[in-house]
Amino acid sequence: MQLHDKPLIAILLVAFIPSASVIFGIEIIDNELFSQIFFVSCKIWIFLVPTVWYLKVEKKSISKNLPTKEGIFFGLITGIIMSLIIIVTWFLFNETLDIDGMVEILQSNGLDSFNLYLLGMFYWIFINSLLEEYVFRWFITIKSSELFGSDSIGIIFSAAMFTLHHAIALHLFGFIWWQTLIACFGLLSAAAIWSWLYIRFRSIWICWLSHAICDVAVFAIGYTILF
Repeated sequence: MQLHDKPLIAILLVAFIPSASVIFGIEIIDNELFSQIFFVSCKIWIFLVPTVWYLKVEKKSISKNLPTKEGIFFGLITGIIMSLIIIVTWFLFNETLDIDGMVEILQSNGLDSFNLYLLGMFYWIFINSLLEEYVFRWFITIKSSELFGSDSIGIIFSAAMFTLHHAIALHLFGFIWWQTLIACFGLLSAAAIWSWLYIRFRSIWICWLSHAICDVAVFAIGYTILF
């Protein structure tokens, strides 16, 4: 069997790992140290598998293409627009959320410390979002497009996988069903836009720029909750 002709195998090796990370890390593994080890192991896995698949299985070289000015413009505009939508949605629905429960969860993870919050913010904005773009927008989007023979279906499938593990996290975070549904609509839309950006410009840096701007808005809201 030629693995490079099997995009489904490539997808299955990584697509559900983020969801497993959330479920096991938050709900199943009680020991905090083991939970963190599992979390980090999943992050390493979803970075290494696409890399090894691309370099060793498909025997391709790493692209060194820089983002275009048009791509950067699209990344900025989409990021700013979606961030504004996030902020408006927060102001419309924040009184329906269990803020005390959220604060309790954040405090249990030590994020009520300002320095630790800054460290977490740096990680999620500059590292985790880039890793998600690397996995979902580059690897899963492309492999899904190959599997289904359609960029449009590839975009939808990749966006659905991205939304899945966030939906699980939001549920475990205390969101009720309709709040999770609204959030999932936003997540699915954002993920589809980022996948479309990758298909159009073939650069994860453009998708990451848009994603990172949205994460800034999310952490700004988190700051108002905690401090």
